[in-house]
Amino acid sequence: MKKTLFATVAATAMLMASPSSAQEITLQFWDNQQTESGLSQFQQAAVDRFMAENPNIKVEVTTIPYPEYQQRLLTAVQGGNAPDIATLDQIWVGAFAQAGAVAELSEQAAASGLSRDQFFPGAWDSANFNGGLYGIPFNVDVWQFSFYNKDLLDAAGVDPASISTFKGLRAAAEALTGDGKFGVGLFAHKGEDTVVVVNSFIFSNGGEVLAADGTCALDEAPAVEALLYLQDLAQFAPQGILNASSGDMRELFLNGSLAIEFWPALEQPTLQASDINWGFVNGTAPEGMTPVGTFGGWNLAVFEDAENKEAAWKFIEFMVREDVNGDVVDLLPANLVAAEAFLAENREGPEAIMEHLNNANPRPLSARYLEVADIQMRLFQDVFSGKDVQSSANDACTAIDALS
Repeated sequence: MKKTLFATVAATAMLMASPSSAQEITLQFWDNQQTESGLSQFQQAAVDRFMAENPNIKVEVTTIPYPEYQQRLLTAVQGGNAPDIATLDQIWVGAFAQAGAVAELSEQAAASGLSRDQFFPGAWDSANFNGGLYGIPFNVDVWQFSFYNKDLLDAAGVDPASISTFKGLRAAAEALTGDGKFGVGLFAHKGEDTVVVVNSFIFSNGGEVLAADGTCALDEAPAVEALLYLQDLAQFAPQGILNASSGDMRELFLNGSLAIEFWPALEQPTLQASDINWGFVNGTAPEGMTPVGTFGGWNLAVFEDAENKEAAWKFIEFMVREDVNGDVVDLLPANLVAAEAFLAENREGPEAIMEHLNNANPRPLSARYLEVADIQMRLFQDVFSGKDVQSSANDACTAIDALS
């Protein structure tokens, strides 16, 4: 009895003497690789700051290049080795949620006071699937802003504000094309940059990719009208649209041969470092309608098998805090207060960017999003090949509806 009591007292004394070592929790955090060496210096500083504020929690970071990131996560989940926390591309949330791989976070968010009104609405919506919240918005951007070469527009007598409407953009594209110059930087290679730009024209015309009931809406009038518009606009773009990417259009814009380029706000640092005299407007919509962009970005998710969900949630709370979020993102902060401060310091036209971010829509919240996007890419290739738009849209919808 005395031996047992002595052992208990001794163990208690040891715990009191070194509480941090006895109670230390290790979190595994996976993120998209930001630099050649892994995590950006800003994110690493944030992780270090979190550990300083929470000395009993150690965060081990694994960074993975984007092309292999999703598969690595899927393999880890299937093998029972998922991280505690990871950044998820918005377009992956549905699949991971439906598979039961990530935790539903509504209760934690409510208890912490985190809500939709603290984030860009479309970004918050991108983490919602089938009525549940499966992540917290971390960083964002919007496709597309219409960047323009001021010198080329001035030479052609084009008012930059006019390119914010369908009619004005077409007229400008025609006026700006010729003598080795091109009016608009359209592209249609099989990549997500193609999907988000075309989606923005569809959204801005009042269309949808998927209707509220999950069925395809690409064959409905608003979407078809937007696709017909783009098919006509293609005559003022560089040749080779089917194989061209946004990166190809950037090169043409930077060498002064392209007047209008479609890109997210992420483009601004490149343009600021260039010799181009540039400006931008918030996308393009029919006269009297508001341009609606397509959200891109990442959400922070907790995996269902995480052993330390409470500590994982504490880490997410920290990373989206208004005094932290702006220091750790590689795109734009998803937290509204952090975003406003970040844009004022780092981007031209911050008020316009905030407006476009607040109006943007997420891509379809589907567990089979990647298949939907692949069908969209084939549709857009048909459109830019000159095929009948309505017929091509009908075929695309037949394929999308067959997925469910």
